Amino acid sequence: MGNRQQIQEIPGALRMTLEKAQAEYGAVVRKVRWGDGPLYICGEGDCAGLGLAATYAFETFPGWPVVARRVEFIQLYALHHLRLRPRTVLILISATGEWPEGQELARAAHERDCIVVALTNTPESSLTKVVDHVFLTRVEVDAASPAVTVCMHGALNFLAFEAARVLKRPEPQWDLLEEEFDQLPDKLEWIFTQLPSVVRSMAAELALSPRLRIVGGGFYHYPARQAAWRMRSLSSPQVGAVEASEFLDEHAYFARSGESVLLLSGSHSKMKKLIYRCAAQARSNGGRVLSLTDSNDRDLVEGSDLGILIPSLLEAPACSLTMFMLEWLAMEALRSAKQPPASK
Repeated sequence: MGNRQQIQEIPGALRMTLEKAQAEYGAVVRKVRWGDGPLYICGEGDCAGLGLAATYAFETFPGWPVVARRVEFIQLYALHHLRLRPRTVLILISATGEWPEGQELARAAHERDCIVVALTNTPESSLTKVVDHVFLTRVEVDAASPAVTVCMHGALNFLAFEAARVLKRPEPQWDLLEEEFDQLPDKLEWIFTQLPSVVRSMAAELALSPRLRIVGGGFYHYPARQAAWRMRSLSSPQVGAVEASEFLDEHAYFARSGESVLLLSGSHSKMKKLIYRCAAQARSNGGRVLSLTDSNDRDLVEGSDLGILIPSLLEAPACSLTMFMLEWLAMEALRSAKQPPASK
């Protein structure tokens, strides 16, 4: 399957994921004894970074503290020092569900009377057989498709929202947030049909930059990390992800003439003002400022050398649009980098 076909299948896969989530997640949320302590979360392979996304989602919506670590850390530290106490909830994230280390961790957690939950794309997997509760995505695409990552990310955000809606007092924006999750697949389809030329232009910029830093904060932190990982073969260590406050503290001096900073934001982002400061610092150092934000955040785009405006949504669904755009940009940038230079 070609790159364009892989991107084109994402909206349909996300539609199926969210329809299933809306029908099923609430009932499963009610069955889980969530307890009072922090959630422990770890993921496998491409899903390992989703613990970072879960931190923002669960702390924002139900307001639960999160400890997101790799499976080795939980095995060697949390289990050894008895941090996983009875009724602690452990969430394991694996697209395939065939994860021996995750299964071993689930069994060890059960020995301490913990509650083990899986978020996976595979109903009949080894992992689902050793956990207490399962949240499914059911993305019917190849396991290596970027649709899997985008859908797991969207499902995780929706799960945190659903946990808050089921277990907490309602908040005024929740009806709007539910509507925006519903609208996400249509927004992705609109982007795919309306913005291909803009994406190609931005991707060419990314491919040509001798040094690229992708900067995101809050809900946009994980998309920045995932995009840097996708683009790692552009110029190897010259592509990296930086959290917004860390960029100002430690990395802004890297943004010099000829080097690029791609800023991720949105008009509803709580980190918006910090991103503006990142843009100003990068410009003052002579760096090239690129931005990906929404149509109500024109100040950031107007202060950029090149920017892309996408539809405006609240922060959690908006970062799914950003994930989609970054997967597309990464594919186009890699394709652009492989093309031979035009002859003079």
